[in-house]
Amino acid sequence: MTSHFDEKQHDVQVELEKSLAQSFYQVGVSLQNNEDNFSAHLANLHDVLDKIITLGKFQFVKERFGLSGYELKLIALVFIQEIEPDSLTPYLGLTWFEQGPYLSLDKLLVLSHQPARKRAILNAGICHSLAFRWGLLQSNTQLGLTQNIRLLPELRAFLQSKEIRFTAEGLFSYPVTKSVDRAFSVFKEQLGDLESCQFYKINNQDMTFKRWYVEQLAATHSALVSYIPVEAPGDTGSASVIHGLAALLLASGGKKVFVVVPSWVERHFSSDYDFMDIVKRQKVLCFFFSNDAMSESLLNFCEITPSLPSIDVLTQVWIKLSAQAAINSEDRNKAELVASRYPVPIYKMSAIASEAQKQSGVDFWQALKSRCLKEQRKGPQELASLMEPRFSLNDMVLSEGVAQQLHELVSRINYQTELKSRLPRFTDGCKALFWGRPGTGKSMAAEAIAGELQLPIYIVNLANIASKWIGETEKHLAKLFDEAERYNAILMFDEADAVFAKRSDVESSHDKNANMGVSYLLQRMERYSGLLLLSTNLKANLDEAFLRRFHSVIEFTLPNPSQRLAIWERVLGNNADKTLNDSVSGLAKRFELSAAQIINITEVALLQSLILNQSRISKENIAKALLRELSKQHEGFMAQHEIKVWLEGN
Repeated sequence: MTSHFDEKQHDVQVELEKSLAQSFYQVGVSLQNNEDNFSAHLANLHDVLDKIITLGKFQFVKERFGLSGYELKLIALVFIQEIEPDSLTPYLGLTWFEQGPYLSLDKLLVLSHQPARKRAILNAGICHSLAFRWGLLQSNTQLGLTQNIRLLPELRAFLQSKEIRFTAEGLFSYPVTKSVDRAFSVFKEQLGDLESCQFYKINNQDMTFKRWYVEQLAATHSALVSYIPVEAPGDTGSASVIHGLAALLLASGGKKVFVVVPSWVERHFSSDYDFMDIVKRQKVLCFFFSNDAMSESLLNFCEITPSLPSIDVLTQVWIKLSAQAAINSEDRNKAELVASRYPVPIYKMSAIASEAQKQSGVDFWQALKSRCLKEQRKGPQELASLMEPRFSLNDMVLSEGVAQQLHELVSRINYQTELKSRLPRFTDGCKALFWGRPGTGKSMAAEAIAGELQLPIYIVNLANIASKWIGETEKHLAKLFDEAERYNAILMFDEADAVFAKRSDVESSHDKNANMGVSYLLQRMERYSGLLLLSTNLKANLDEAFLRRFHSVIEFTLPNPSQRLAIWERVLGNNADKTLNDSVSGLAKRFELSAAQIINITEVALLQSLILNQSRISKENIAKALLRELSKQHEGFMAQHEIKVWLEGN
């Protein structure tokens, strides 16, 4: 940080430092040789000290830390001994390279006042003065008359140069100015008077949000902001925190500093009374905590509870961030859709909008939805796997009844805001069960719905959810639902009967724990505000209490002949030769296959045609692949005749 002290004053300080070093040396020589003019040299030293401590930097230190003029003289003496170590030679009897460039407290007291007054100074408690308590003056071990005294490194840098540099290993980050985020405007009406309090508790456990929130408070109050690492760097005591605060005050240039305090530092504020006595002297420092266990009687803190903005408010924020000159009703609807569907953290909204605006040639709202969806794909990866939607409902061949029910699921999410406004008892979220034989399109339908809604979909990893240990399943489920809700993700429990099974009679502790897990699932399903999908091959295996809670229970059956024909034609595309194309209708009528089986057969047949260097898939390729697929179900022998008849064109 560039110093606020001008160049002219800096030049004056340099000249006075030279004079002080020279006087320092002369006093040392006089003391060493027991000369009669010692008092005159000491008086000259104090004349120079009186001048140097009136300079701007020294006066800033005095005022900022509430020091006495005498403490300031001690600091000036230690400062000159550190930047001009050769001036110590007469006191040490050795070169400073051998002894070290420090003087003991005893020698400093002699130099800083008449020797006869040393006992009175000690009795007055100089060792407990603010200069030592703040760590501006330090020793390596417990302070005593024989201990060498040195300056806080940041204080030496402050007095010597125009800049203070914080090391990467330092406890506090360098205080910086943050720009105002336009998204923060939603909290302005919630803010109270920040001038009347020094300690604040932010009722929010998201450390990233808390950091952003304090940055914005600082920006709107013309303050600087500084951070303490979330993880404690080793065994850090109160002294290290105090020294860090002292460095922070020096670097602030007199401006107010807002400090974000992680939980590991809070114990010093809660239990160390001497620490608190020092901290409370500095009203320029404001501290922001998040721990509910803080001692209100000790800190006398103020609480800040940032209320989550409504959909209407978030809509206005997106409109503001769009930076569009004119907003029509269509834009407003698009903004409302983004606000309701993509609950991205408010501290990321500005960055996401900025990224969307950089996509030239793309509609802003479409680009914004894509960026929001990308942000939401950072959900509960260890408990569920992300599935990239590859389909839409138009890619599926469905019966009219199933298609209608799936479109209703999509519409329930799309019109959720309007439904809530017109139906007072409308509950958030939607729950649906897909059931039917394997390969009938249950998983594909889930993907298609995610594609239609442009929402992330997480396929729940049942192996990581279910646990034999008491209480573990509930913990895993709680984390899964919380994370999915945070990202407004679609949750898909595939083969759901593994977790959502019927509750059994209690015959053992295992049965009791399993039933408790099912009961917990019922509760979380009721409260889940997103889209929850379950798929199972056997609906009868599910607990009836679950079935009553579904908005839709959709049966996926094997496609009929006309649907199979449509699937064959769509999957084969232009890869079939003329003979195969002419016989696809008979293939669809003769073999009762699921969509998944048709896809598998086509893939195997295409591979065979490539191996045989054929340009198109032939009937023979399909016949071999078909026989292999049916053999999986032990139907190969019975199907051979049907396949032969189909090959012969009958």
